Amino acid sequence: MKVGMLGGRTSILGFRALGVDTFTVPRPQDAPGVFSGIDLAGYVVLFVTEPVYEVLKKEPGALEERELPVITVIPAVTSEGGVGLRELKALVERAVGTDVLLR
Repeated sequence: MKVGMLGGRTSILGFRALGVDTFTVPRPQDAPGVFSGIDLAGYVVLFVTEPVYEVLKKEPGALEERELPVITVIPAVTSEGGVGLRELKALVERAVGTDVLLR
């Protein structure tokens, strides 16, 4: 079981040291090409930075719900965390039945 991270170089670099497979997206608009080149088999979680997520969610079928891997959006180093936080709160609320990430 593997964990992957897709995003800009600055946002994903530190995760490589933790054993996370990293996939660098030079520019957000390059995300569909990088994402389509990833063999998702064997991944349990794929973290995607906000700028990349914003592009991928416009691609038909790219982020369709599937059992695995779970695709989770996280803030990039340069983003303010709005999209990632909203997505994370929705996932946590769905999992535990309440918003435990009150802000």
